[in-house]
Amino acid sequence: MRYTLVLCAGLALAASTTAAAGGLSPELLLSSAWCTFSYNKTTGYSSSKRVAFSPGGTYAVGSRGEGGSSGRAGSMASQRDETSGGQWRVQNGELYLSEGGDFEQVQTVLRRNSNGHPVIVADGVEYSQCR
Repeated sequence: MRYTLVLCAGLALAASTTAAAGGLSPELLLSSAWCTFSYNKTTGYSSSKRVAFSPGGTYAVGSRGEGGSSGRAGSMASQRDETSGGQWRVQNGELYLSEGGDFEQVQTVLRRNSNGHPVIVADGVEYSQCR
């Protein structure tokens, strides 16, 4: 199973935060919940995801997808909500997740946006600090 996780914006890394390799630290992941949002202007479909890491080594994911369409036959709206979670750990600056099985590495890159806030790109998806 592949995990997708990316994080960004709104949080300055403390000088005492230690990280290596992928650049992640437990302190960064625990500093807030992390969110992503996407919108397809062609179809009008939007999706969002919120990931919260807890100090006990567990994480929870909530996601929502919404869309709608209208035509001569009428209008239709749809909504999908999902939740999941599991265990997490950071080892040598790399994130590992497990949903009950073996821990699998999430490919991550830590960078900064134009405002200097951290952006964690994991498996090609960006998450920002939830507001």
